[in-house]
Amino acid sequence: MPSPRRGRPLAALLLVPLLAPLALTAGCASGPAAPGAATARPSGSLTPMDPPRIGDVPRLTEAGDRTLPIEAYLLSGEQFRQYDAAQTVLVTRCVRGFGLEYARPAGAGSAPSQSQTSHRYDPVELADVSVHGYHAPDPGGARKPSGGPSMSPELTTVLGTGLGPGGKPAPGSAAEFRGKALPPGGCVGAAQRELTARGGTGRDADVAVGINYEGFERSMTDPRVKTVFQDWSRCMGDRGYSYATPGDALKDSRWAATTTPSAEEIATATADVDCKARTNVVGVWFTVETAYENELIRQHLPELTAVKAADDAMLELARSVTATGS
Repeated sequence: MPSPRRGRPLAALLLVPLLAPLALTAGCASGPAAPGAATARPSGSLTPMDPPRIGDVPRLTEAGDRTLPIEAYLLSGEQFRQYDAAQTVLVTRCVRGFGLEYARPAGAGSAPSQSQTSHRYDPVELADVSVHGYHAPDPGGARKPSGGPSMSPELTTVLGTGLGPGGKPAPGSAAEFRGKALPPGGCVGAAQRELTARGGTGRDADVAVGINYEGFERSMTDPRVKTVFQDWSRCMGDRGYSYATPGDALKDSRWAATTTPSAEEIATATADVDCKARTNVVGVWFTVETAYENELIRQHLPELTAVKAADDAMLELARSVTATGS
C-alpha cells in the first residue's frame, strides 16, 4: 500500500525549475522524504498508545475528497505555488543585479495539488486497475526532462544552490561572480532567506511530517484495521487469491518483474479493489487513522500551533512579494 505523501520542500520546489538542466531533483507527491524531514519509524519502535475511540464509520470506496487532520499543518499545493511565485520574483531581481536575465522554463515549478489521501489507500479505482493493474500509469513521467533551453554557466553560477535544511548555503555555490560577491547560496539562497525572515523554514515541519507518518503506521496495527484487513483477505480468498493484507497484494514481487501489467496482475488488482469496497477497508482505515492523528495533534498542539503561525507569516510575505512584481 502506498505510504503517506510527503510534501515537497519549498527550497527544492524552486531549485527544480531554476536548475532543471543541472539534473537537481526534489521529492514528489509520493517520492522520497524532503531533506531534514522526519522519516517513518517502524511500527515496532513506536511507544504504546491505546486505540483511540472512533465514531460512526462511513462507507468509502476512496478518500481523495477527504482530508486528514494533519493537513492543516502541512503546506498545500496552492501554498507551495504561492511561495514558488514569490521566490521566482526575488530570484529574477537578484539575477538582474548581476547583469543577467532569468527566464523561467515553461511549465516548470509544478506543485502537488492532491490531498494526502489522494493515493494513500490505493488501489481503489476500478477504471485504473482494469488497465494498469498495480503499475503506475506513467512511472517515468516524473523523470522526463523539461525540454527547456539549457542554462548558461554564468546564470547557473549566479543562481547558486540555495539553502540546505539548516538554513546554511547548500554545497556548490560560488562566492562571487565577475568580482562581485554573491549572496550565500546564490540568488536562490537569497530569495529563500528573505521569504523565511518572518517565520517558516521553507519546508514542512518535522513534527507535522512525523505525525503524518506515525498516524499511518499506528493505523495499520490497530485492531479495527486488522479486522477489516482479515475481512478483505477472506474476500480475496473467495476469488482464489491468498494475501493477508492489501499491502501484500500491492507488493507482490511478480508485478515489479514486468514494465507492463499482466492479465493476472490486472485480475488480482481488480479483485483487490472490489474486496476493498465490499468490506469497507477505506472507510475503516481512514476513520481510524484520523483518530490517531487527532490524538497526536493534541499531544503536539503547542508545536503545531507555532508551525502554522510561522508558515502563515512566510506565506503572507510571499504574497506581498508577488504583488509587487519583478
